[in-house]
Amino acid sequence: MWDNYPEIKTELAAFEDYLAVKLASHNEFLQTACRNAVLSGGKRLRPAFTIITAMSGNYRREVVFPAAAAIEILHTATLIHDDIIDCAKTRRGQPTVAEKHGINLAVYTGDYLLAKSLRLLVETRLKPERLDVVAKAVSMLCEGEIDQYLSKYEIASVHNYLKRIMRKTGILFSAACVLGAKAGDLDEASLRLYGRFGLSFGTAFQIKDDLLDMESSERVEGKPVINDLKEGIVTLPVIYAVKNNPELREEIREFFDGKGDVRQILSRVTAAGGPKDSQALKQRYVDKCLKYLSQLPDNIATRALHEVVGWL
Repeated sequence: MWDNYPEIKTELAAFEDYLAVKLASHNEFLQTACRNAVLSGGKRLRPAFTIITAMSGNYRREVVFPAAAAIEILHTATLIHDDIIDCAKTRRGQPTVAEKHGINLAVYTGDYLLAKSLRLLVETRLKPERLDVVAKAVSMLCEGEIDQYLSKYEIASVHNYLKRIMRKTGILFSAACVLGAKAGDLDEASLRLYGRFGLSFGTAFQIKDDLLDMESSERVEGKPVINDLKEGIVTLPVIYAVKNNPELREEIREFFDGKGDVRQILSRVTAAGGPKDSQALKQRYVDKCLKYLSQLPDNIATRALHEVVGWL
């Protein structure tokens, strides 16, 4: 992804080594479990955004790396806790911590990573008021996850869906960008633009993930196919399909009661234009990303982020 930006590629490679070192623990179980969870793959987009935004200002590894590591480790902690709540058996094609070691040890591992993330934020030596963005992000992320859990088996409006995913996914991308901008001593206008960019990127990213849940294979994506609907989570393509064809609402409710075939429902969701309308909404947020980047100085950071947006 970063082949056109050797400076960024170098920093990300060095960051990977730094991250592995920071996951060391005196407890052998925690060290193995944390390294397996954090280093098991993934695109590392959130810490990459922290590093990249910082590169547009006063870049200092000793400040930026702990900030980026805090974001990635925090993200992994939330995934471990999500997998417990969702009773997920796999993550990125590998057994989840809960599946492999049981719920109790998974809870402790997630909590340990949260504490590790806090310690890394202290290592940035940024003033506490500069770190409030992370605290706010965690609060909003939890609110988004709770909203999703409480609204299981309900067909929300598009507006409420967007509110939920901005808190569930968008806010951590936004925090990653703002934290990097603060680590790079950027001005307030840049902080706001990078924050809005991250929020829009995270929103588009989640819509893309919702579409993948319908379209991709478990072998390729490492996640159960159409898992969201099976778990009672009604994602954007289904919301749009019901909006376009209200008759689908009862069919989906019957499916949640244990009747009907999910493949047939998803075929009808596609026929009702759910994926098509979702793609259109995702593009609106992609366009927002590009608009915010266009208002920032032309440099390695904005050029690289522009390229990443193209991946969406």
